Amino acid sequence: MQSPEIAIDNPVRVSQRNAVNEITVGIEQEIENLHQLNPVHRTIEISTFTAIYIAGALAVYFSASLNGVAVSAAVLTGIVMMGVAFNALGILIHEGLHGLLSRHAGLNHIISFFCGLPLGMSATAYQVTHNNHHYELGNKPDYGTYKQHFRQPVLVWTAYMLQLLFGTVFYVLLIPFIAFAAGTPGDRLFIALEYLLIATAFTVIITSLTLQAIQLYWLYPILVMSVLSNLRGLGSHALGNVENIYLSSRTIKASRLTAMLFLNENYHLEHHLFPRVPGYNLRKVHLLIWHRLPSALYSNSYPEFLAGFFKAALKNNLEPLGAIHRQPVEQA
Repeated sequence: MQSPEIAIDNPVRVSQRNAVNEITVGIEQEIENLHQLNPVHRTIEISTFTAIYIAGALAVYFSASLNGVAVSAAVLTGIVMMGVAFNALGILIHEGLHGLLSRHAGLNHIISFFCGLPLGMSATAYQVTHNNHHYELGNKPDYGTYKQHFRQPVLVWTAYMLQLLFGTVFYVLLIPFIAFAAGTPGDRLFIALEYLLIATAFTVIITSLTLQAIQLYWLYPILVMSVLSNLRGLGSHALGNVENIYLSSRTIKASRLTAMLFLNENYHLEHHLFPRVPGYNLRKVHLLIWHRLPSALYSNSYPEFLAGFFKAALKNNLEPLGAIHRQPVEQA
């Protein structure tokens, strides 16, 4: 599964291309180098989060031998670890939508499918909707932003709040229908086949495991993943300005640990400017271009973003949050 070709005169693509040309004068080769895929790095990422899930599952499993507070702490720690691993799956499938899991289209699709499988998400369905999010940004086919769908600010804020609380659940439930309506006949065939495989896998697992096992090793970690995914998704675009590509997505400064757990998705403006750069290189892109940007959406941390978000909500204010403007540094 590779990111599909987009018409050269697509308005969002034109805006992206113009922005990239503006901010990469003199560093074109450095940026081009960061588009290269590194299979070793990707293998380490996948192995790391697989190990985190296994460690979390073992913590829960062996907690049965503990007592009192110790068992509660072990179970909670294990569930959080598994939730972090599931959150990484959601980001990895996103990488696959851009053809960034493997140089080989078939293998890229297979890896994407297996990343989406535990989440109940078809890789093809996700790609159809996500493609519209990138190249119809701010238009009706884009369901990642809301102002184009609602005229009243209170309705936009309602959508934001629902995303913060239930965004992952709504997206997983709605994506098949949105993608089926927007996709090509070929897309629809793959979507149907993938959901059939997902349903089969879920049926086998549900009938093979106890309810308690399903809760401990899947349901509760999925709830943790939802909290992380909802916050990450909201911070990426909420209270932006889709008319200005520099203000349409937000970069959020994060600790090295948070950035690692989010696979650098906190550099979301950089991702929209350079969607074919793998996540593990987005920080390097950020360091190269940040001082060159004429405008940007920025927050110092996710807590700072949330504080500003709720403050704006109290005022029913939809102005861009964290917008910075500066004269671009003169290029050599």
